[in-house]
Amino acid sequence: MTTKILLFVITLALTITGCNSIKVETADVRLGGWDYSWMEKVKDELNNGESTFHPSFSELIKDADEALEGGVYSVTFKNLVPPSGSKNDYMSMGPYWWPDPEKPDGLPYIRRDGEVNPERDKLDSAQKNKMINAVRSLSLAWFFSEKNEYAEKAAELLRVWFLNPETLMNPHLNYGQAIPGITEGRFIGIIDGRSFAVLVDAIALLETSGALTEDERTGLRNWFEEYFHWLTTSEFGKEEDNYRNNHSVAYDVQACGIAYFLGKDDYVRQKVGEMTHRRIDPMIEADGSQPHELIRTKAFGYSVSNLRNFFDTGELGLKVGVDMFNYENPKGGSLQKALDYLIGFIGQEQDWPYEQISGWKQTENNLGLLVRKAAVIYKNETYQNLWENTFSGRLKNDWRLLVEPEL
Repeated sequence: MTTKILLFVITLALTITGCNSIKVETADVRLGGWDYSWMEKVKDELNNGESTFHPSFSELIKDADEALEGGVYSVTFKNLVPPSGSKNDYMSMGPYWWPDPEKPDGLPYIRRDGEVNPERDKLDSAQKNKMINAVRSLSLAWFFSEKNEYAEKAAELLRVWFLNPETLMNPHLNYGQAIPGITEGRFIGIIDGRSFAVLVDAIALLETSGALTEDERTGLRNWFEEYFHWLTTSEFGKEEDNYRNNHSVAYDVQACGIAYFLGKDDYVRQKVGEMTHRRIDPMIEADGSQPHELIRTKAFGYSVSNLRNFFDTGELGLKVGVDMFNYENPKGGSLQKALDYLIGFIGQEQDWPYEQISGWKQTENNLGLLVRKAAVIYKNETYQNLWENTFSGRLKNDWRLLVEPEL
C-alpha cells in the first residue's frame, strides 16, 4: 500500500472513529509533570486581559498552528526495516556513532561523544519527537484556547502512532540506539522514551476534550500498560534501571510518569523512595557535582539534564507522598547542592573546569527553568530572584511557564 493511499485510509478511519467522542470530567485529570491548578490560573489570566503569560501562549499557538498544517507521524514511514521484519517496531541509531573513515563501508561505526550524526534523523527518533511535540502543543493549545480543532488534530496523531494497526508502534524499544556494524539495539536506547513522560500528560489532558472515544482512550492506556510491562520486566529495562549515570534517572522519569498516568501510585512511591540510595548516594558528591556526567564532552549539559530528571521524578514522588528533595546522602550530597553547584557557573562559562563542546546558552536556559522549579519546591526567594533577574525575560516564550507553577 502506498503512503498516499495509506494516509487516505487512515484519514477516513479517523473521521469515522471521531464520531462517538466522550468527554472526561476535569476533576478526574491526573497530570504528573504539569500542574492543573496552575494551568487554570494561567488560563483565567489570559482570558481576563493583560498577562505575563501572553508571550508563551502566543508561541504555543504558533507551534500548534504549525502542527495543524503538518502531517501525521509513524514508525512505519521509515525506509529501513528493523531486524524483526516489521516496520511497526521502533528503530533508532546511537546519536554519537559515525562511519569509520578508515573502512570502505564505514563499519563498524566509531564513537564521537557529543557529536550527533544526522543519519539518526532517517529513523524513528525524529518522527517520535515531532509527534510528541505536536501532541503536546496541540493539547495545550486546545486547553488554553478551547478551539476543538487543536484537540482533534492531536487525537489524529495519537491514533496513527498508537492505535491504527497499519501504522502503530509496537510497545517496546528493542531496536533503540542501534550501532551499525556492532549491535541491532541497546538497553540505553530506552532513553529515547523519556519524552513519553510528557506525552502521557498531554493524553490525560486531551481525554477531557471529547476528541477521543472511550475505546480510543482505553486503547491508548492499554498500549502504555503493555509498554510499561516491557519497560519494567525486559532485560533491557532492568539493565537501564541499574545503569549508574543519567540513563537510570531518565528511566525513572519515564517509568514513574507512565505509572502515574496508569494509576500505579504504589510503583511511583516505591521507585522514588529507592532513588535516595540508588541514585543520589552514588551520583552526587558533597559539593553537589555529578562525576558520572562530568566525564562527558558536554559535562554542563549532562549535569543539568540529569538534575532535571531528578527533579521531575521527585515531583511525581511528592504527588504520592514521598520527598527526596530534602535528602542528604552520607557524603553530604543532595539535589539542592547539585543545583547550587551548577548555579555557580551561570554566566561563568570560562570558569567551567570540564568540557562543554557546544550548547552553553541553551543549557543555561534549561538550568534557569530548573531554578524556577526549585524556587517552588524549596520555597526559596533567592532562587525566585535569580529566575526573575536573569532568566524570566530570556525565557518568556517557553511553554513550560504555562504548566509549571512559580513561587
